[in-house]
Amino acid sequence: MLHRLADDLWVAEQPQTYFGLSIGTRMTVIRQRSTNKLVLLSPIQPSAELEKGLAELGVVGDIVAPNVFHHLYLQAFKQRFPLATTWGPPALRQKCPHLELDRPLSADAPSPWPELLLCSLTGLRTLGPTGPSPLHEVAFCHRPSRTLILTDSAFHFDASASWLTQWITRIGGGFNRLEPTILERLATSDRTSLARAVQVVLQWDFDRVIVAHGAVVEHGGKEGLTMAYAAFLDGALDTCAGDESFTHDPHA
Repeated sequence: MLHRLADDLWVAEQPQTYFGLSIGTRMTVIRQRSTNKLVLLSPIQPSAELEKGLAELGVVGDIVAPNVFHHLYLQAFKQRFPLATTWGPPALRQKCPHLELDRPLSADAPSPWPELLLCSLTGLRTLGPTGPSPLHEVAFCHRPSRTLILTDSAFHFDASASWLTQWITRIGGGFNRLEPTILERLATSDRTSLARAVQVVLQWDFDRVIVAHGAVVEHGGKEGLTMAYAAFLDGALDTCAGDESFTHDPHA
């Protein structure tokens, strides 16, 4: 189930539907060179096969819910790896008080993982059954492999997706392009805050982009994401580009 993308970087995938639409989901695994411990971003459903594969790579040290929607299998992983530290956005504690979260996931403090840069995508919302909902998503950059890791802030479906998923994303966004969908474009009102966060992300050195839903973008990810968010934010990125407070990365 584990697919190696680069040194110390793997992904694992499984089927998933959202309101009947087949979108799949992906977990990212990063091995910390200094400790041989594994960081799991957006955990999928654990299995004996997946556990065996992870054990061959290192020791599961951290299990991370990168936003308030990708927590479905966090507790199941915690039960399999009780010594691992679980992380999630502070808002996830309010949404799911039953979840066992050991540490709050925040980009305000220095990154707890030397190989990873973190940025909170403040202002990003998606349109759900109850209306616009904040994602509270944190973006990650694996510096050694120049890989950006996103969850629900961008999608990238291609011809391998089901015909219905291809048809919907051709209309709503995310087909053969790395971009947010119409759900995020309709729900996000605080575009100034989001532009500030995206500007920080675009200062990072990355080429590959891993998304939770869709195909991995192996090359040209920064250019694609820049174009998508420049259109989404209606030029707000250009406004923020000249302000050093928006472009400074405190974790670089």
